[in-house]
Amino acid sequence: MKVYRVDINFLSSTRDVLLSYTLFGGIAWAYRLLYGESELLKFIKDYSKNPSFLITSIFPKDGENLYLPKPYLKSDRTKTLSDYKKIKKISFIPINTFIKVLEGQIEVEQDFANENLESSVSFPKKTLEPKTKIDRITSSTEGDGELFFQESFYYSEGYFYVAFFNEDQKDKIFSSIKLLQDIGLGGDRSVGGGRAIFSEPIEDNTLKKYIDNKTNRFITLSPILIDPTIDYEYSYYDYFTFRGIIDNNYDFKNINIWKDKLIYLKEGSNFKIKEGKPFYGEVKEIKISNNVNVYQYGLAFPLYIQQGG
Repeated sequence: MKVYRVDINFLSSTRDVLLSYTLFGGIAWAYRLLYGESELLKFIKDYSKNPSFLITSIFPKDGENLYLPKPYLKSDRTKTLSDYKKIKKISFIPINTFIKVLEGQIEVEQDFANENLESSVSFPKKTLEPKTKIDRITSSTEGDGELFFQESFYYSEGYFYVAFFNEDQKDKIFSSIKLLQDIGLGGDRSVGGGRAIFSEPIEDNTLKKYIDNKTNRFITLSPILIDPTIDYEYSYYDYFTFRGIIDNNYDFKNINIWKDKLIYLKEGSNFKIKEGKPFYGEVKEIKISNNVNVYQYGLAFPLYIQQGG
């Protein structure tokens, strides 16, 4: 398996939190524009059964400093800490600290107190932006037009990883990522949202060992859909519900735009495995009206804990 890192500099805000499924969806639409609908359908059908690569969510970067989500770990209640609340508020940790978890040097949540972690890494920053609703009849803010405020997310520097099981699709995937510079990522693309500059892919072996050397426990760097081969009784995780909207920029004009509500397990979740297999989670097919099938990405990007955990 080869692992690549893509760095991002954001130029505008977005309506969405840019998790792995948002990134995968953007890549899929760019793939369609570049290679046609039939090629996309073939790619998605093959990928859902046998993924050729995995992708993480987008994480913060500050110059050469890379951050990953703080893993969910068991708590040792025999250790009392005055700054425990501060540790609980930390969302991202330096990649070197994350590797200490993978190596078993940090096994319980309270051990983070020895790492001098900063709680100031806020990614993304959330704000309310004024927006104007346009009256479609008058093409102005008069009539049904109005001013309203919309929740938006500001990213600064960021990055994500792509790990290829095989490189048959590598060039097409990276070409699709490059096209995202022109079409944007996430919501509000038609009004300039989600604009970013993507670096050329950088082969990065920092985490390769923890992808290749499989054990019975892993931490995911992408939200994952429920998988029955995970032993949740002995796992540490959090979840959120998600109901996505189908992109209507292309062929989905007169149909129900809402996807089914799904339960995701968050990045940083720490899973015990019942049985090993090539990948965890799924790319879920969601059937909607007009005989159009939509897929939702929900595969784990697993980093296997080598000791402890």
